[in-house]
Amino acid sequence: MDLAEQLANAVAQSSEQAGATGDALIAVAGFLSSRASLRRSLTDAGRSAESRESLARELFGGKIDESALDVLGSAVGARWARTSELVSTLFELGVLAHLLSAESRGALDVVEDELFRFGQTVGNESGLRSALLDRSAPEQARRQLVRTLLEGKAQPETVRLAEYAVLERREGSLDKELDRIIELAAARRRRTVAVARVARPLSDEHRERLQRALSTQAGMEVQLNVVVEPDVVGGIKVEIGDEVVDGTVIGRLEDARRRLAASR
Repeated sequence: MDLAEQLANAVAQSSEQAGATGDALIAVAGFLSSRASLRRSLTDAGRSAESRESLARELFGGKIDESALDVLGSAVGARWARTSELVSTLFELGVLAHLLSAESRGALDVVEDELFRFGQTVGNESGLRSALLDRSAPEQARRQLVRTLLEGKAQPETVRLAEYAVLERREGSLDKELDRIIELAAARRRRTVAVARVARPLSDEHRERLQRALSTQAGMEVQLNVVVEPDVVGGIKVEIGDEVVDGTVIGRLEDARRRLAASR
């Protein structure tokens, strides 16, 4: 049984349990991220898996819930090429626990959409973005700003995952962190995510046609998120995974310019 499957089984009883386990795993990952010597002890291949698990239980027993402790024990019992991989995996398992919480309540679609819209809101307001990403500001102040924006307006899992994305940013940027969480949510439903950038909103019919075409191309169901950007001049730019299909006027002009330069 892999760690994700073990986590899913451990939190299957209730969304409250899943949320508590997610918070615990994220807290442990954050604690370990700044303690290199402890990470080395917990991933030391020269010690037995049982010894590493015993150390983890000694350190965190009674401080986190049993589900999180069991998953942590299995995680440190595995072999890791780098100590940072343990931390990254614990962070991802914490995120997954919150997604499982939303899934258990039938709210996973809503959380995915709310996280996407949160990213768009932050991206469109430079002052807000600066305040959220200012690492010199107190962590609690930035956490409270996220809650002010979302609490009472979004699912509890959305609030917690937005806090995580703002405060941790394991992927290097808020945009990438949110994208990663959204991809994990889509993967729970065996989907992939596409982002269409357009100059004007798409009609329902056009959106449905595009979503069907992308699903056919990807070989699986596609969750289509549409971003209206006035700077997009005609056409449409679609990002799906690592692929970018640029059908905008600007994109076609740039492509023609590159071809012309190459032919000289």
